[in-house]
Amino acid sequence: MSWVWFGIGSNRDREHFIKAGICALHDTFASEQRPLFVSRVFESDSVGFTGSRFYNLVACVETDLSINEIQTICKTIEKAHGHDGSATRFSPRTLDIDMLMYDTVVSAAPVQLPRAEILTNAFVLWPLAELSPDVRHPITNKTFTEHWSNYSGEQKLEPISLAFEPLPYLIIDHSH
Repeated sequence: MSWVWFGIGSNRDREHFIKAGICALHDTFASEQRPLFVSRVFESDSVGFTGSRFYNLVACVETDLSINEIQTICKTIEKAHGHDGSATRFSPRTLDIDMLMYDTVVSAAPVQLPRAEILTNAFVLWPLAELSPDVRHPITNKTFTEHWSNYSGEQKLEPISLAFEPLPYLIIDHSH
């Protein structure tokens, strides 16, 4: 079994697509023995382009699926919710689900793990530090709390209140 962390974001019909993404991840991965943990939702400016503000959060779950299987699932969920896989990297998104980490795996392919944006984007690091404060980054060996307390970026970010539909194995946990 492996722990997997996901970065989830949307800046088009944000509330709808964030909730849909969490439902899809829950339905795919969560069970009584392995709930889906989610951080609070944060609102942030677009990064890399001028556009509507994003909603972002981080989720994690324990799974026996491989990195390739999880990556395929993420892309399938995105596509089912209107994500255009051919769009440029820095552009509006209905739903973006990125695998941030897979246990302590460090790899360049099939997916970069851990994702570099963990340490550079507040909208990933703050919810990750909140959800998994004592987990260590597999390359720096520092906890996400340590990284967040030393974050010096300029990104504006604020937590928002967004209620998810009650799901049996969904835990909104700020201290996992």
